[in-house]
Amino acid sequence: MVADAVWPVVVIAAVAAASFGAFIGAVVRLFGRRADAPATEREATAFESALVGAEPPPGACAFDAWSYRVGARFAGRVRIVVDGERVSVAGPRVPRGLYRAWIWAQALLLGAVPPALVAALLLLEPRWAVVAVAAFAASWLVSMGGAGLWPGLGELSSVDTGHHRALAFDRAHVREVDIGGKGWAKGGLALVLFPYLRPLAAMMGQRPVSFFAPDEHGLEVRYALHMTSDQRAVELAGELAR
Repeated sequence: MVADAVWPVVVIAAVAAASFGAFIGAVVRLFGRRADAPATEREATAFESALVGAEPPPGACAFDAWSYRVGARFAGRVRIVVDGERVSVAGPRVPRGLYRAWIWAQALLLGAVPPALVAALLLLEPRWAVVAVAAFAASWLVSMGGAGLWPGLGELSSVDTGHHRALAFDRAHVREVDIGGKGWAKGGLALVLFPYLRPLAAMMGQRPVSFFAPDEHGLEVRYALHMTSDQRAVELAGELAR
């Protein structure tokens, strides 16, 4: 009788350890990749901020895009400029601590879903099914709430001057340039967002361009930009991969 009572608890504990371990590992990878050199964080120029009348640097290629909520922490409309061997990305950005809290909340809530479902099945306790549904719903609300709020929050930094913040780095530090919806969540984010990846990929088509590059803290993070056309996506990917 004791063995019959103990084995479900052991299974549930093992599933919980595996689930939370996987999600925690994904977030650690997301926030723990070291870059060869940090990006330069600065105020964006008038042209990088897309201000009316601003002229581009001679010979520079500029692309307007919409940024996904990935490790680079841009949110909303951005402009990426490739000027010789230097790349800059400018736009509204989410504060670092808030972004990390947002990712951790989604990951830990999703991590609670598998052990709660297993507990409901092994213990025949409907309340654990309710816990699983509630945890998934809470994760979804956190995800959707943040995705909707980030652009407006990031815009606050440019209210006074009209200039966004920009990250600038050498093109040599750009890695794994991908086109389309399959590569944008590399680096750990794919597990945190796994319930939404298929519908998002179907919606994205071939417009996203994603790549690893440094941020200002010396971490290698994912940039993921939704371009205005398939052709512009191909052009940007070509510029970054040269």
